[in-house]
Amino acid sequence: MTPHALVGTRHAGFHRRLRTYVQQRIGPRAESWERDARCPRAALLAFGRAGFLSLDPWRTALVAEELPRGDSLGFALAAFVQASLVAPLFARLGRPRQREQWLTPLLSGRRLGAVAVTEPQAGSDLAGIGARAERTRDGFVLNGLKTYITAASVADVLIVAAKTGTETAHRSLSLFVVPARARGVTVEPQRMLGLNTSGPASVHLTDVHLGKDALLGREGDGFAWILEGLNRERLFGGLAVVAWAEHALARARAWAAGRTAFGARVSSFQAVRHRFAELAASLEAARQLNYATFRRWTDGRGAAREIAMMKVFSYRTAADAIDACVQVHGGAGYLDSHWASRHYRDARALSIAAGTPEVMKDVIAAYLLW
Repeated sequence: MTPHALVGTRHAGFHRRLRTYVQQRIGPRAESWERDARCPRAALLAFGRAGFLSLDPWRTALVAEELPRGDSLGFALAAFVQASLVAPLFARLGRPRQREQWLTPLLSGRRLGAVAVTEPQAGSDLAGIGARAERTRDGFVLNGLKTYITAASVADVLIVAAKTGTETAHRSLSLFVVPARARGVTVEPQRMLGLNTSGPASVHLTDVHLGKDALLGREGDGFAWILEGLNRERLFGGLAVVAWAEHALARARAWAAGRTAFGARVSSFQAVRHRFAELAASLEAARQLNYATFRRWTDGRGAAREIAMMKVFSYRTAADAIDACVQVHGGAGYLDSHWASRHYRDARALSIAAGTPEVMKDVIAAYLLW
């Protein structure tokens, strides 16, 4: 089933325009971005100006499947943050002035955002968040350290999670709108094993004075909204990584078909053919799980269990496919400059970002056993 078949004819024109844009404007430039290990802010803004960032989940699903085919998963990730995290939070929780100041410019390609939740000692464990926002007469004073924040190095605005009370995280986490250039905010780009075109950075918050209007949504409601955002990230991420892995596997198959060893094409060897067949079956199974979960989610039915299953199965399957791409290329695939090697480094994050497999299995087990 193609992405077009998933959406139907409703967005056929959008899909054609998106695919052409990725082929002509993203793919040819991706290698340069990857060599520079930087997030191309101008290209992200141009992507928004072209009308590809939307609150429509069906359009975002198409973007999730098409953008990784541009051969820069990091760039795709930075774009997903805008469409699946930042924009929905402003749309759902923002007051009119907040939406006018940040949401409208973001969707029109004039501003970029990031969501700052993760801390050195608090990744999946939201209860371990240490950032605090102390009340003052005029608003809040924010202090804390965030790390591994996607797109933070190019963001104009940050949505920051911080505790505002002494109760448990379920009742004391709040979200704040923080301009990235506000006094007391220091953004330091981070160099990762992979995905450097996603613009990762640490964010130091030192006595950042915020007005009362900086609160996004209601005080103490942040925990639930963060979980909802993580589920959106996992959902669209599952669609993306399966499409990305299929694209990579197609490149590897084309190479194997043209490569000769022991007097025969590499693609003629049974071990290689069977490996490609196994991966094709696994990726198809992952796609069907993803599509069924996406439909369940868009229908408004509870999908937390299924999204956790996606995170475990689809992400692992994609990583397995990328591993096979390196293997079939042999020594060439292990070169730092080879595309398969770069994909391999990017794929390593799939078992870490947005919830580890161990955490996701606990989520699934909770539905099965309680």
